[in-house]
Amino acid sequence: MEKIQTVIIDKEKDGIKKISSLLKGISSLEVIQTSSTLKDLKILLDERIVSIVLIGPSFDLNDLEKLLKANSNALRFVKVILLAGKTTADLLRKAIKLNIHDVLEFPFKFEDFNDSVERVVNTFSELTIEKLGGKKGKEDHFKKNSKKIVVFGTKGGSGKSFIATNLAIDLMGNKNNEVVLFDLNYQFGDIAIMLDLYPRNTIYDIVSVFDQLDEDMLNDFLTIHNSGIKVLPAPIDPTQNESISIEMTKKIVDMLSKISDYVIIDTPSGFSDNVLALLDEIDYICMVASMDVPSIKNLKITLQVLEQLKFPKEKILIILNRADSKVGITLDEIEDTLKRKIDITIPSNKIVPLTVNRGVPVVLEAPRSGIARSIKKLSSLLKANLEKTKEKSHLK
Repeated sequence: MEKIQTVIIDKEKDGIKKISSLLKGISSLEVIQTSSTLKDLKILLDERIVSIVLIGPSFDLNDLEKLLKANSNALRFVKVILLAGKTTADLLRKAIKLNIHDVLEFPFKFEDFNDSVERVVNTFSELTIEKLGGKKGKEDHFKKNSKKIVVFGTKGGSGKSFIATNLAIDLMGNKNNEVVLFDLNYQFGDIAIMLDLYPRNTIYDIVSVFDQLDEDMLNDFLTIHNSGIKVLPAPIDPTQNESISIEMTKKIVDMLSKISDYVIIDTPSGFSDNVLALLDEIDYICMVASMDVPSIKNLKITLQVLEQLKFPKEKILIILNRADSKVGITLDEIEDTLKRKIDITIPSNKIVPLTVNRGVPVVLEAPRSGIARSIKKLSSLLKANLEKTKEKSHLK
């Protein structure tokens, strides 16, 4: 493997010398530049030059925040390691939110820094590896044919965005899968907020380049969450919804499926034209309802509509959110009304609004909670059913 280009940035010349001396024993790095200003970091981010940037202890996180928020997409090419005089839990939390690769106490131990560099190598995307000198051609990077899963609900507040977000992260499976989360709720999508993301691009930014769009370009529009999932957020301005055509939506979903193992699509509440257009393309639809009569009524009507549209019943999973709520209606009564079983039940828990408000998915914040276990059960059920479908198709 070629050496990784490394840049050292510190306000103090003495700081640069100390950092440089500590790198002498690491053969995988090549220091190509030293600097005393963050302008050079901006150049690397703007040009998306594959590199490691070591920020010396004379800078603090506040110096970096605005620049990193504005260039979040470029951080899969430029891996920033912050060298701090002292590391604290608060500093680490803030660094994670800014997608900083690592924070090390300076002067760092060789073992700690070497481990951080190893993780840079392991987490660079295939596109990054190509820029490092890999021999794969562009078409080789995008051979995936992912499973497309829609999370749908006919009533606002059912929890579908919460479920879509956590499902996407759980499907990564210790980063063994590439997962894209697509916010199809173009007017009032909340995915970016729920993940505490500051996206540089939304789907609206693709409109102007739609005619030239390919998988490589689309990949650059995605925002990477610190969990590893990639996100295509909804427009910030609800009126921008009108600029996004059904043709564009379908093409983007098709392209996303070629650069990932799973595409999770969070939809608006109801059968929009975009949702209807995607029904023939998707592998599963997760129907989300809550423990109240209007929600169950809408769910029953939705199942009837899907039947009329000849959407396969075996591709529908029903998720009952807040299923342990004592509201005068039982699970048996709901199943009797729907004439089918509920596939997944998710309990109520005060941790939900806490994690949503903090922008930290519950499967990361509280992986042993009942809610996280339900999400994992949903993830496992989808994987098992998709595998069965794959085996049946091979037998035909």
